[in-house]
Amino acid sequence: MNRVMLVLIGLLSVALLSGVAMADKGKDSKFSTEEIMKKAMKGGLVAKVAKGEASEEDQKLVVEMLESLAKNPPHKGSEESWKEKTAALLAAAQGAVEGKKGADAKLKKAMNCKSCHDEHK
Repeated sequence: MNRVMLVLIGLLSVALLSGVAMADKGKDSKFSTEEIMKKAMKGGLVAKVAKGEASEEDQKLVVEMLESLAKNPPHKGSEESWKEKTAALLAAAQGAVEGKKGADAKLKKAMNCKSCHDEHK
C-alpha cells in the first residue's frame, strides 16, 4: 500500500511540474520564458547584441527568443503590459541587429529587468 501511494505521489509530482513548465510557454512559442531568461538575458546574448558584439547566429537567436517571449503568457500582471514590454524589447533588438541608429540605447533601456519583473514575475 505504501509503495502504491509513493508511486502515485511521484507521478502526480511529475505531472504538476510538467504543467508548470508548459504554462511558461505560449502555444506558438519555440522557447519558454525560463529558457529565454537563462540564455538571452542572464546568459548575456541580448547584452552582446546591444553592444554590437554578437555573431550573426546569436543575433538571429536573440530575435527568435524575443519573438517567443512575446508569445508567452506573463507569470502575473496584465497581458497588455506584457505585450507592451515584450514588443518594445523585440523592436529594440531587431533595430540593433539591423544597425539602426540609437537602437543599442533603446535595447539597453528595454533590457531593464526590474521594470518587467516588478510587474510580471
